[in-house]
Amino acid sequence: MMIKNIAILSPGNMGAAVGAQLNSAGYNVITWLAERSDYTRRKAKDAGMRDVSSLEELVSEADLLLSILDPGKAVLIAEQVAAAMAQSDAAPVYADCNATSPATAKQLQALIEGAGGKFIDVGIIGGAPTRRDNFPNFCTSGAEAALLEELDGKGVKIRFIGPEIGQGSAIKICNGAYNKGAFALYTTVMLAAEHYGFAEFLRERLPNSQAGNVERLDEAIIRLPTLSERYIGEMEQVAETFASIGLTPNIHHGAAELFELLSASPLASQRRDEIDPNRTSADTLALLVEQLERNG
Repeated sequence: MMIKNIAILSPGNMGAAVGAQLNSAGYNVITWLAERSDYTRRKAKDAGMRDVSSLEELVSEADLLLSILDPGKAVLIAEQVAAAMAQSDAAPVYADCNATSPATAKQLQALIEGAGGKFIDVGIIGGAPTRRDNFPNFCTSGAEAALLEELDGKGVKIRFIGPEIGQGSAIKICNGAYNKGAFALYTTVMLAAEHYGFAEFLRERLPNSQAGNVERLDEAIIRLPTLSERYIGEMEQVAETFASIGLTPNIHHGAAELFELLSASPLASQRRDEIDPNRTSADTLALLVEQLERNG
């Protein structure tokens, strides 16, 4: 299969960066920006993406569609794309690149293949690509996974995980379960410490027992309110995945609840590029504890 036109839904931080790399590699990158913010429109424009007039036009033009968005919206978008495929009689390859559970990946597969398309399950490991030495891993699975091989080295690293739909999702789920679960646990502990007035003591004490971890986690607190709304759905997918294989879902249900709390903070309204560079994790905790006390 020759890929010329690649559609990206949606051009957020990861999607826009991947789109920019693919555009630089010579692909025609398109998107659909109906009802999207000025910020998202600017990201898409800066990435060299072309905005099409409708979802039907997008699926008709695209050889490959990359779904890179909030995992809580993955099913809704797949339903809309499947309907557009049926209406336009188009059948692009659909790669779901979201932090969804294996069960959700199979649900998405049924939607896309039911509309005549080909489905690939992808788990993204790594941050948004800005240069060759930080390309994220696109961990692929499913019978059609080889169709993404030509993208290797063009903004992403393609890593085939296995033939079964759900394997790509599972690797992202496990990676996110550890990283964001650790963020949630640390933030919960530090919020309690801030409430009782000994956060600074604990911040000095923990590196002795958790060398190498605390600095990264402490830095994450500054960004978490901005990111938390997106993390809620991912933690719910983690909980669903773990429950399906007999592991407790409660750890990550708790993480989802913590992210719900943070997403209700006034700090959550900021985009990442709007965060005050002088605001420390201690400042962030103090603001969040004020919110807790108002809520209590």
